[in-house]
Amino acid sequence: MIRRYRPDDLGGAAEVFRSAFAKEPWKEEWTAELAAERISQLMSAPRSVGYVSEEDGVIQAILCGRRLTYLHGDEYVIDEFCVSPSVQRQGTGTAVMEYAADEMRREGVVAMALMTTRGYPSERFYLKNGFEGIDGMVFMYRTIKENVNDKT
Repeated sequence: MIRRYRPDDLGGAAEVFRSAFAKEPWKEEWTAELAAERISQLMSAPRSVGYVSEEDGVIQAILCGRRLTYLHGDEYVIDEFCVSPSVQRQGTGTAVMEYAADEMRREGVVAMALMTTRGYPSERFYLKNGFEGIDGMVFMYRTIKENVNDKT
């Protein structure tokens, strides 16, 4: 079943996030607490809209995004999207993406946007699901702390 994210989904969503990003090619070591904090922050933005796929009460995929006003109408900007490794490549991700697109379309949203890492499996997934790269756009990043792993 695919449905809108609810606050009580936080624990299951954080576990999907943590397990998905622990795998190749990311190999990120998220704790359950830090993953929950990230999901909580994303879903507390003023116009946050999220989706989950669940089976037998277990969350299998999480999509976190925000509706943002733009010149030509509202866009749904995807902040995080991940599928549990146990159900990847089984159509779960595509089903969640299509569900979200259909719901956003019915609510008047005109486009979906996101950032992903070039050359990673996520890029192929998004291309397969109708997204396209924009040649004139560039993602920019500035580190403002010498040691980004230092929490002090």
